Amino acid sequence: MLDPDLLTAVRSDLDRWEGYFAWMYLDSVGLVTVGYGTMLPDARAASLLPFFHSTGVAATMAEITKAYDALKTGSATQKAASSKHKFGAQHYQTSSDLIITRATASLLRDDHISRDYTQLLDIYETFDTLPQAAKVALFDMIYNLGPGHQKTHHHRATGLRAFGTMNQAIAAGKWDDAAKHSLRHGIPAERNKAIADMFKSCAPPVKKTVP
Repeated sequence: MLDPDLLTAVRSDLDRWEGYFAWMYLDSVGLVTVGYGTMLPDARAASLLPFFHSTGVAATMAEITKAYDALKTGSATQKAASSKHKFGAQHYQTSSDLIITRATASLLRDDHISRDYTQLLDIYETFDTLPQAAKVALFDMIYNLGPGHQKTHHHRATGLRAFGTMNQAIAAGKWDDAAKHSLRHGIPAERNKAIADMFKSCAPPVKKTVP
């Protein structure tokens, strides 16, 4: 079971970096997203959520599907755009008048965290014994990257599992090395730095030698 203090820390981290957006938008790689960075894989997934019109009237599944499909048409353009030409979430606010409540967004985020916890226990056998800062950092990474798959004969590792060098450093307790290899592409530099700093903070203080 996820420790309440850790859950609070993870929520705070994700709320800071993902932000809360009540409407559907395209993320930096063109995936339809809503709330606190919850990716919606297809129109059906979106249509199962309680969306409302700005008037407060509940949206129908057909209306949600239509809004999703219209937004999805811009996916390839968003994905191909350079960093400075990508649209932020605010750009899509007027794409439709459909929104979810903050309570729904929070439930989606917490469900994501719960599923990520199960995956983290699978990837890191000693996850529950890691320093708190390292746990928060890994939750941040898996929320964004997904757990991914191990390297096979035909395919490269993906998601968090693709960070092999970082994961080896974590297993060895080499936190400075873990920080160096935690860089994610497509993530704001300040977020990468914050996560690296979390890993660095896990290193024991250097003992000063007495002359």
